[in-house]
Amino acid sequence: MRICFVCVGQVKKAGISEAAAEYLKRIKRYSTVEIAEVKDESASPKTPREDILRAEGGRLLSKIKPGDYIAVLADSGKEMTSGAFSKHIEGLMVSGRKRLVFIVGGSYGIHQEVYDRADIVLSLSRMTLPHDLARLVLYEQGYRAFTIMRNEPYSH
Repeated sequence: MRICFVCVGQVKKAGISEAAAEYLKRIKRYSTVEIAEVKDESASPKTPREDILRAEGGRLLSKIKPGDYIAVLADSGKEMTSGAFSKHIEGLMVSGRKRLVFIVGGSYGIHQEVYDRADIVLSLSRMTLPHDLARLVLYEQGYRAFTIMRNEPYSH
């Protein structure tokens, strides 16, 4: 099963970018990984939030293919332990899904149309995380999920 991370914007902070690259490299030992970064909407302070969300949401939705399993990240989503997250991914693999798509929104959030397309809304934390940090945590948990599935030590 391919794992695709569809994200608004790019990771800009050097330390986070380096750590993210390391976890993505580790995940690639277990699965084919795709990264799709869509442009964040540049807007003036007068631009309505809904317009920004709609524009970014359209870009996110353009990366989804028929049959994809869509997991949207939001602080209001379902919380899982690392073990439960691993079992969830393993269940998708066993079910024959071709692609698991994680969607990480930008600083304005995610448009309702994207939520409506989601198969699941997941929360990494009840706290609001900067999207750079959310991506890093997601990549780390993805790697951890595969080590749990394979009963491998995490630190190797």
